[in-house]
Amino acid sequence: MDKLIKQSIDSRRDAIKNSFEVDAGAQKKIDALFDEIKKLGEKCKDAGEFETEFAKSPLNQKYLDLFTEIATSSAMKTAVKGAAIGALESAAENAIRKVVPTRAAVNQKATDALRSVPGVGDAIDIGQKASYLGHLGNRLKR
Repeated sequence: MDKLIKQSIDSRRDAIKNSFEVDAGAQKKIDALFDEIKKLGEKCKDAGEFETEFAKSPLNQKYLDLFTEIATSSAMKTAVKGAAIGALESAAENAIRKVVPTRAAVNQKATDALRSVPGVGDAIDIGQKASYLGHLGNRLKR
């Protein structure tokens, strides 16, 4: 198999495996799909042909569907994990603020005050979510 085709396939696999916690059932689905994708890759002479054929193939939609399925199922795990990490980080920041007031602490108090203004808190949350989705999109492009 062409080296660039292999890299393309590996990057798609890594986009799933490195972005989400994958259980055994999902891993079997991933392996089965990527066996099919590798077969397509072995039939192509170069990465350009592979990308063209993959885009036209039902494997592309299967990949997108699997990615969505895994993203959805792991969203709850990620949310719980993120909430726990956020709570720990917040507790650590609060402890530090009590001992050493910093510019960051002042900025945080200002952000907290802004969050309490109706509408502004929602805007801040939307901005943070948009930033996260942009970051995720950039990771997926790699």
